[in-house]
Amino acid sequence: MVGYEKGEMLIMNKEMNKSSGIQNVQKERVKNRWFLSYLFSNAAGGLSSPLIPLYIIFYLHLSVFYVGFASAVASTAAVPAVIFWGNLSDSIGKRKIFLMIGFFGSSLSLMMIIFVHQLFTFLGVLVVFQLISMASTPVATLLILENSQESEWPNVISQFNIVSYVGLIIGLFIGTVFLTFNSKNNGFALPFLYIFSGIVYFVAGVSVITLLKESKEKLARGDLDHINSVRLTERIRYFPTSILHIAKSSIYKSGKPLLKRTKFYIALTGLLMFGFQMFFVPYPVYIADILNGSETIIFIMYLFNNVLSALAFIFSGKFSRKYGLRYILNLSIISRVAIVFAAVFCVFYGIKELTVSVALYSIMGFFWSFISIAWVTSISKVALPENRGKAIGWYNSVLGIGQIGGAIISGIISEILGFGYDFVISIIILIIGGIMISTVTPSKGSRSIENI
Repeated sequence: MVGYEKGEMLIMNKEMNKSSGIQNVQKERVKNRWFLSYLFSNAAGGLSSPLIPLYIIFYLHLSVFYVGFASAVASTAAVPAVIFWGNLSDSIGKRKIFLMIGFFGSSLSLMMIIFVHQLFTFLGVLVVFQLISMASTPVATLLILENSQESEWPNVISQFNIVSYVGLIIGLFIGTVFLTFNSKNNGFALPFLYIFSGIVYFVAGVSVITLLKESKEKLARGDLDHINSVRLTERIRYFPTSILHIAKSSIYKSGKPLLKRTKFYIALTGLLMFGFQMFFVPYPVYIADILNGSETIIFIMYLFNNVLSALAFIFSGKFSRKYGLRYILNLSIISRVAIVFAAVFCVFYGIKELTVSVALYSIMGFFWSFISIAWVTSISKVALPENRGKAIGWYNSVLGIGQIGGAIISGIISEILGFGYDFVISIIILIIGGIMISTVTPSKGSRSIENI
């Protein structure tokens, strides 16, 4: 009888634990419904992210120089903005209000596109958009951590990344479909995509009000040096969904200074990003001007680029742990150099096969997840544990500088010398930067690779 009662109690305990587990999962799902806000906001970003080159080429009828210039201006506005909003959110100790500012502000600024008929006003809209939209970027990771148990952080961050990337791809897909049926009406189609993006940002803001509760527990960024946030997208005009570590103005005055090897590694990531931008910024213009690619083709190109990057993100962390950071990073950079070399070959030999050119750009996206994870993890390894957050903060800033410089220089070189020579310079920079960074990237046996 006693054995029977014990058995019955064990069954009851198992049922209770099972029920409790289901309830906890359901609570987590309810708590994380605010992820929909980033699904909407990233969908809005997907709608508008390819529009800088398209608007300048097809709507304003300007050259590649102005594409590089506009990209650099927008990027320049974004870098200090994300630092400002991150520091302000830390000082105030609030998170929700910054999502509302970012999403509603993005909506309002993009609606201003109806007044744009020349480059100057277009740049004004881009700057206002970047200054306001960055309010939502630095608080996302903290919201995830503050609304989840520490044991669940890796899973919840992974879920957030997936939701965000799905939103981006949905936006790109909708933009592709829309332009497929309206590409002949440039005077209507491109401005409408900006306006529609603004509407979706407004929906994201409303969802924040209804789905997100301000977290009671507040975390300090300085206590989270063991957490790294990976840039999901490569170009700064599609700024990462979230940044945890932010460089402050007093960064050199607080804590231990960064090691020389840490500074050197961060500088090399900026150099490589400069080289990548030398290819990425003018390439859509090359597709349009030289290959007569339509707005729809360019949207498809961006869509495939991000889809392949998302697919690679699923297993890039596992591959990095299995084969080592140096091996994965070297392979990714070599692959990208080979792709740019193929583009150079097409330019100088007059190969105007649109499908091949779109495929080259799309495949480039596949290697970004490997590169991003390798960079962030390597910086965590070459930095002291007590200033790891500082190192990642500087990494975000230097990466932005590389993107700005690559954008403006690529526009100048492509305008004066042509696309082929711009791509050749990109190859040279990538080879030099790749060789140098390979010598300082931790090998597989240096230390155990941490989870991201």
